Amino acid sequence: MNPNPLPKSGIAIEVAILIVIAIGIFLRCQHMTDVTSRSPDERTYSHYAATLADEGIQGYRGLFAAYNADPNQWVYPSPSRFGFVFLSSLVMDTTGVRSSRAGAAVSWSFSILSLFLLAWMGKRFFNPWATLFAVAFLSFSFSELGMARRAWQDSTFGFLGLLLVYLASEIVRAPQRRLSYVAFFAAGSFSMLIKETAFLSYGCCAIYLVGTFALRERSLKRVAAVVAGGLVSVAVSLAVWTIIAGAPSVAISSVIHLIRAAGSNPYAAQAYSGPWHQFFLLLWIAGPLTALVALAGVVAVGVVEARPAGVLAATMTAVFMLLGSFGPQLQNLRVISPSNGTYCLLAGLGLWWLMASAAALVHDYRVVLIVTLLCITIEGVRDYRAFTNIVVRSGMQDLAVTAIRQANNE
Repeated sequence: MNPNPLPKSGIAIEVAILIVIAIGIFLRCQHMTDVTSRSPDERTYSHYAATLADEGIQGYRGLFAAYNADPNQWVYPSPSRFGFVFLSSLVMDTTGVRSSRAGAAVSWSFSILSLFLLAWMGKRFFNPWATLFAVAFLSFSFSELGMARRAWQDSTFGFLGLLLVYLASEIVRAPQRRLSYVAFFAAGSFSMLIKETAFLSYGCCAIYLVGTFALRERSLKRVAAVVAGGLVSVAVSLAVWTIIAGAPSVAISSVIHLIRAAGSNPYAAQAYSGPWHQFFLLLWIAGPLTALVALAGVVAVGVVEARPAGVLAATMTAVFMLLGSFGPQLQNLRVISPSNGTYCLLAGLGLWWLMASAAALVHDYRVVLIVTLLCITIEGVRDYRAFTNIVVRSGMQDLAVTAIRQANNE
């Protein structure tokens, strides 16, 4: 049963959503020029992109040879993460810039695109109030603001994670639309060229589609379509690897080196490690209200919003939160970037559900609405101040749990 006694639509809510998006864009613009130093990962991506822009595919193949031959490079990103490098090289070709500013421009752009995509998803699958709250949480997101100013692949990867959830939800909603399948497989293929953990975000959505078509609709034809499309998308990614590396084995070897080196990386062992519950403390530091109402959002998905977009959002969030908590040396806000949008969507749903339930009890939605808007405003200011105090002022080059906890305690 829907507990919502609140107005379901109105020009004021639409305008409020646009205002919040504008604030999110403004905040991202504010911190594009205050990065005092670039991290080793950023310099690596920029080197790859500049090589691609200046020397083309032949020069890029040399990066694979150099990477595979030198164990000292294995602690840095592999050239196999071609998707973000390609986008950065396009910016370099267009602007003439050959520094990390090109990659940061890509991150900034996709962080902003995530705001618009989240707003569209919220309106299409849920309601304007949940949409407003979700976009507000993402606009002031500690981790999103931290990634949008850096030449990392994580903001792009985060947008793709949210896009996969959106496209999978569209497929379930209208399974006869072929264009949604093509877009889904294309996004999945590109995400695999961004980062290795794409098998979780892409696989999570693909498995949901297979399960839905097999168990609910009992359509073997659609199950076969998803499986076949998934295999084709993997083949396309392998084909790209073959082109840029000269042979798929060369690209695969670079990924293997990267994964194996991660276990012996002294920096990761120091900065990304700790008891599993420490990661949830990190989420609390980044945004306490967001963390609390995201849990309420999980309940809301089960009680009143049990629709594909909500279930997929909860699943995607859970998968990456568990990865960040229990994965070996993975306690870093960058690790959960594919779930940033879905996490904020859950938080928006949870806050809407709590507000609507409270309004139904007190029979005066105006008072509850004022209190809710006040709470989310305080949370936004608090999260933004935490970001500037912990990340910006310290010149932090990463979003690792150890550094954030130490800076928070100072």
